[in-house]
Amino acid sequence: MATPVDLSEVHAALDRLRPQLCHCGLKGECLGCKGIEMVRAQAEAVAAAASQPILIQVAQESAMQDMATRFQAMSERLMSDPEIRRSAEQMQERLMEDPETRQLLEELMRRLGGTPPTDELN
Repeated sequence: MATPVDLSEVHAALDRLRPQLCHCGLKGECLGCKGIEMVRAQAEAVAAAASQPILIQVAQESAMQDMATRFQAMSERLMSDPEIRRSAEQMQERLMEDPETRQLLEELMRRLGGTPPTDELN
């Protein structure tokens, strides 16, 4: 486990800044006080996340892989049904017949660095 991050200097700086921004007598009701507390919470959140970046990255990658695997399995199950496959092909054909949809897809493919769909793919 990573060593805790010392934010005492950040907290002290925020405490010194708060009276300069406060308009409510340090009651915590004005934008200055609320802003300082928001910055304090963000600093704590950043420090907590950054102190364990490998765990967070591994968890995110694992979640993405799990989601991709589930999506692929669902797609395979759906496409194994001839009726659903036929419906999906018909929907794709209708979408590609619409000039505006086709133009949007071609633009998206260009932005993603891929090849725009051609008539041969339909």
